Amino acid sequence: MTEQTLTDPKSNVTYLRLSVGEFDMGDEVDDDSRPVHRVKVASFLMSRTEVTREQYAKFMAATKHPEPPHFNAPRFNLPTQPVIAVTYDDALAFCKWVGGRLPTEAEWECAARGGDGRKYPWGHDEPDKSRAHFHQDIGFGATAVVGSFKDGASPFGLHDMAGNVFEWCADWYGADAYAKSSREHPTGPANGEQRVIRGGAWISMPDALRCAARGKYPPSSRSVLVGFRVARTLTITD
Repeated sequence: MTEQTLTDPKSNVTYLRLSVGEFDMGDEVDDDSRPVHRVKVASFLMSRTEVTREQYAKFMAATKHPEPPHFNAPRFNLPTQPVIAVTYDDALAFCKWVGGRLPTEAEWECAARGGDGRKYPWGHDEPDKSRAHFHQDIGFGATAVVGSFKDGASPFGLHDMAGNVFEWCADWYGADAYAKSSREHPTGPANGEQRVIRGGAWISMPDALRCAARGKYPPSSRSVLVGFRVARTLTITD
């Protein structure tokens, strides 16, 4: 698949153009990811990697947005590690600053697995330390520099869609969201108490790295396990 990239000069966020049309969302592994349902998603842009500390620092300098906790903690302070401990609103503010938004849950899953129903971003083989940054018992005690696991890239060339940090999605979480989901451009429930997070993190077990695995957090939480990436709606100039 040929990559089509676009880089924002203000933030240095690089986007890839994603186009699938329709894909099967969900799986039959657990109740939370059922039922599998066919979903139509319009073409869109997604940042190749999770937003980094370096990129987030540019945002804070330009907007005077407050610094999140742990920003300078030794385990998490490399410029190209993902920014962590950001709330849903923090992530949304960055996205708006760069002219983007958070991906919907459907867009996120589409970006992770493409249109061929793969279990993980790289395919059906189980996770290992060459493909993803996950459970610390195999030697990972903090986040990794983004893009370090190129063998684990999604079919579009997106990095760290499995492991490293969970990523905020735009949707409110609903346990029955799939049963009620629109089949075209779904955006999740109209309201709720928790927002969807996706992708697993650096302490996650392999099951959380499945493309269809769903997570949820209160939008005000500031977890060292959670970061985000940016989506953008395509425009004529893109």
